[in-house]
Amino acid sequence: MTPYETLDLAQSTFSNSLATYAILLTLVSGYLLTAYIVGSDLTHVQVRLLTVLYLTVAAILIWSMSAYAYWGDLFSSQARPTGVERSMMAPQSWLPAFLAIVNIGTVIGSMFFMWNVRHPKRTGD
Repeated sequence: MTPYETLDLAQSTFSNSLATYAILLTLVSGYLLTAYIVGSDLTHVQVRLLTVLYLTVAAILIWSMSAYAYWGDLFSSQARPTGVERSMMAPQSWLPAFLAIVNIGTVIGSMFFMWNVRHPKRTGD
């Protein structure tokens, strides 16, 4: 495989990572809208089922996005096309972990929002 084909493969895996991120944002938005609109009206069983499904799909998407970022980083660091300095191709090994941490924080934050909708703070009477 030529260096340019390897770079194209890296770009494709990074594109897959971004597409997976878009799906994750859609999932988080749906969960937040559900929490905002009907969160206080849901039963405990409905909330638990919704949250388990949400966490399962979110975990798969976060893992997939991190894996795509890892492979894209690996492929881009292996490609050494003519005329491109090595410093431009240095791997960004922090990127997959950073993406995972930020997205896990987003999922936890959305669950905290659902909790706050279902358990509102009482103001002084």
